Amino acid sequence: MKSFSVAKLINSTLIRQCASVFTGNLFAAGLGFLAVLIVSRKLTVSDFGLFTIALSVIRLVSSLSSLGMDTGMIKHASSFLIDKKTIEAKQVFKTTFIFRLTLSFIIAGIVFASAGLLSTKVFHCSGLAYTLKFAAFGGFTVSLVNYIRSVYHAYQSFKTSICFQVLADFGKFISIIVLSFFLCMNVNTAVAIFAFVPVLSVILGFWKLRNELFSTKKILTKNICQQLFSYNKWLAMSSVCGLILPHVSIFMLATMLDSEASGLYGLALNLTYIFPILIGSLNAVLLPKVSRYREIAQIERYIKNSLKTSIGISLIILPFLFFSSNIILFFFGSRYHNSVPIFNWLLLSGIIGAITTPLRAVLYSMNKPRIITITDTGALITVLLGCYFLIPFIGITTPAILLLLVNVSVLCFTSFYIFNQIRTGSFISSKVENLDIGGGS
Repeated sequence: MKSFSVAKLINSTLIRQCASVFTGNLFAAGLGFLAVLIVSRKLTVSDFGLFTIALSVIRLVSSLSSLGMDTGMIKHASSFLIDKKTIEAKQVFKTTFIFRLTLSFIIAGIVFASAGLLSTKVFHCSGLAYTLKFAAFGGFTVSLVNYIRSVYHAYQSFKTSICFQVLADFGKFISIIVLSFFLCMNVNTAVAIFAFVPVLSVILGFWKLRNELFSTKKILTKNICQQLFSYNKWLAMSSVCGLILPHVSIFMLATMLDSEASGLYGLALNLTYIFPILIGSLNAVLLPKVSRYREIAQIERYIKNSLKTSIGISLIILPFLFFSSNIILFFFGSRYHNSVPIFNWLLLSGIIGAITTPLRAVLYSMNKPRIITITDTGALITVLLGCYFLIPFIGITTPAILLLLVNVSVLCFTSFYIFNQIRTGSFISSKVENLDIGGGS
């Protein structure tokens, strides 16, 4: 029998796919960065802080709408597609799509309805109500775009997935340029662009995936729902904590200090958005791959080679630490000088997070999502309590410092846990769940 070489797979297909996804996502993010750059130039620091709050709401609504279901969908659908069970895979797509559409609508509706209360009681800015309503709709549209991309990740059609993101970000960039020339840019118009432009990607995605998402040939069964939700019960809590974590700092700074502080922090956070791109790219490629491995030797080789990839990419980004002051002052001006130390702390934190990503994929393969939930929950609680007690003393750099400390702790704990499982022989191979689409035999 021909031996299976994990190292050869990683050194060829895996790295090539990671590089392709990362490059495409980076290009899309570059368009988004240019759009944010123009907005930051047109708005005051305080107004840019309100814009940053709205962007965080968009990202939170879209992310919370997933509740980890995308991860379970990719895992199960990929397993079916490998076995040429396209009908079962499409049923997984349709099941998770109905869940995603319903939950996105509910969460966006809650934010939309409570926009007035949030603007006055939480952010102490009555004029933020309409902005939050735009952001609620934006969270709904971005959530659907993210789901469409996840379906193509399951198919391993990474280039198609990237095209949907590029279309949305290119539309934002062009719209911002047009409005900045012909209209007076303000917070509401800027947020409206980020909210409504992704509709183009949603319409195109629905049309291309109409057979997967809107087919009536198969009836949605109770059994497949139960098994999908059973797998995702830990991922849901992990997803909520992990996705709130980067944005909770902006809300706490706006509440405990002012919108200018959230603007300074928000700029630094947007500049380090390359790490969510890197982490998302690694997850998109690594999760379908590592889910196929069944033996400890394969996992050990995967860890060794994938860590080389993530560390190598992260080290390429590290030199930005030494030029951060020049970059921020050149592009955004001296009024954002206080964003420099925040950016540096977040950059280091992002590097640690990227290195941890391949290890988190191993935990999914080991059927240990509860470990990820425990670490994400602990991280969120630590940042919340730390911000509450330390912001009055340390200032706006507090959340960034806490994120670095939390990510280092998570990396150490995850590494110890995985290698202890391997050393003691407690590794549990990933298994393809037998989803009975028909509800019985």
